[in-house]
Amino acid sequence: MKPKVPITRYGHRKLRQELSHLRRVVRPEVLDDLCEARGYGVKVENQQYLLARERHATMLKKINDLEEKLATCEIFVGRKFFIKRVSFGAVITVQNLHSGEVNRFQMVGPWESDISDGRLSVDSPVGKGLMGRGEGEEVMVTTPSGDRSYRILSIEL
Repeated sequence: MKPKVPITRYGHRKLRQELSHLRRVVRPEVLDDLCEARGYGVKVENQQYLLARERHATMLKKINDLEEKLATCEIFVGRKFFIKRVSFGAVITVQNLHSGEVNRFQMVGPWESDISDGRLSVDSPVGKGLMGRGEGEEVMVTTPSGDRSYRILSIEL
């Protein structure tokens, strides 16, 4: 049995909407294209059929992947203790000590992380390094691109 992966309500809703869109909108379009292409014959030189079949396989893989993610995720609702520590769902402000850059992140699960949107995965190297730390602490994190130092400026629960 696979371990449960934490996810926010927003992330769960987003995955469900994407799955629904693939099932209700994209799949019928792909099947129509496949049927139309099949009408020209199932031959090696029928590029339209080969592309439609490839698109169908890709779409099925995406649907299966989303179904698996939804089956193994667990919506994380709240916290039992209100200690100001970096934890799942917390919004933190950190400063990169090398560049002086200040960033604001929400700590989320791996399937909903998006750095450009300010959502940092708890499973990423930086996320793992920050988890459990308090305000004002300096953290040294080893990433694939080298070591980085951060200072936690604030934590919002």
